[in-house]
Amino acid sequence: MTDIVFPTGAVVALALLAVLVVNRMRPALKLWPTPGTGTWQSYVFWPLFRGLNVLCVVAAIVDRVPFLGLPFWWRATAAVVLLAALTLFAYSFRVLGRDNSYCATDGLVTGGIYQWTRNPQNAMLIVVYGALAIFADSLSAVVLCAAMMAVYHLMVLAEEPWLEGIYGEPYRAYRREVPRYFNWRRAWIELSGRDRHESGPIGS
Repeated sequence: MTDIVFPTGAVVALALLAVLVVNRMRPALKLWPTPGTGTWQSYVFWPLFRGLNVLCVVAAIVDRVPFLGLPFWWRATAAVVLLAALTLFAYSFRVLGRDNSYCATDGLVTGGIYQWTRNPQNAMLIVVYGALAIFADSLSAVVLCAAMMAVYHLMVLAEEPWLEGIYGEPYRAYRREVPRYFNWRRAWIELSGRDRHESGPIGS
């Protein structure tokens, strides 16, 4: 089955990455975020995106040929990290709401976990697929999961100007304050007990 899953996944991954690269070069095409269900952009993006997500998981299950021969404790740790990241993803999905998660414009969310990262869902899914690749330790899973991680990063890059166009200065202020993926400086400030207002903007 790996002989089918990996080539199919590679084709889907290349097509999806190409779509997102073209989208970055030509944002007016609106390949992501799409204008909504039923548009030609949604018929291009969503089948490729969902297909690659599924194929990553299938590759991790069916390809049992070790790639790096990682020790058991590496893979066990990856499994724990994967479950923790999925939990945080589910929490951030709930905080943002289903519609906003699928690019609705129901308001800019900046509280809770969104004080630590502007993109907790994508950040956690990047961790999920990185952990899945380590846990599976197969060439097909590593390649497809790496492609999926790149896809989520390109989606984040595409969403930033879109969000700025919708929310304007409130989003720009939020962007200056909170980094794209994780607020390491805020974590340091919280742990050290320093006054975060004395350190200036902490976004990136």
